[in-house]
Amino acid sequence: MINKILAAAALCLACLPAASGAGTPYTESGYFTVVFPEGWVLGARDQGVTQDEKKVYGREVFGPSSAGIYAKIAVHYYAPGNELHKTPEKFIKLQSQPALGVNLDGQVYGKVKDGKAGNYYAKVFDRKVFEYEPKDALHPKKISIYEKFAVVPVKNGFFVLRYYAPMDIAKDSLKAYEDVLASFKPLLR
Repeated sequence: MINKILAAAALCLACLPAASGAGTPYTESGYFTVVFPEGWVLGARDQGVTQDEKKVYGREVFGPSSAGIYAKIAVHYYAPGNELHKTPEKFIKLQSQPALGVNLDGQVYGKVKDGKAGNYYAKVFDRKVFEYEPKDALHPKKISIYEKFAVVPVKNGFFVLRYYAPMDIAKDSLKAYEDVLASFKPLLR
C-alpha cells in the first residue's frame, strides 16, 4: 500500500516544474513552522494511532528516489509524555549509535555536535546505515542510506528534523534539508 502511495508521489514529482527555490511554507498548528522544498510531496498522516495519542506531532515530505527508496525530510515535535522517546538525550543516544552497542553491519555513526536549526540551539549528528529491498525477498539488495538529524530541546519536549536518502542521491538533496533547517521556527519553547 505504502509503495503505491510513494509511486503516485513520484509521478506527481515528475509532473512538477523545476524548483524555484521558493519552497512551500508549512505550519504544524501550535508547534512549528518550516518551509518544505518546492516539488517535494507531503506524506499522508499515519493511519491508526493518532498524533494526540502518541504525543508526537509533525509531517514528512518525499523527494527524489533511487532503488525504490525516496529521500525524505521529516519535522516532528515530541511532547512531554510521548510514547516514543521520553527525552532528547534518549532520542540522541538511541539514534546516534548502533542498537545494543553492536555494529554488525558496517554502519557509520558521526559524532554528536552542537549546531543550529533556524536560530535555535540543536544537537546534530549523522549516520550511514542500510536498508534491504525488497524487504520480503530471500536475497534482498543492501542499499546504503544517509541520515542527518537536528534535535532541538525546548522547555517542554523537543523537536527532531531528520533527513533520509539513499546514498547515491543524498548529496543532491542535502541542500533541501539545510534549507528546511534554516527555515525552522518553533511555536512553543
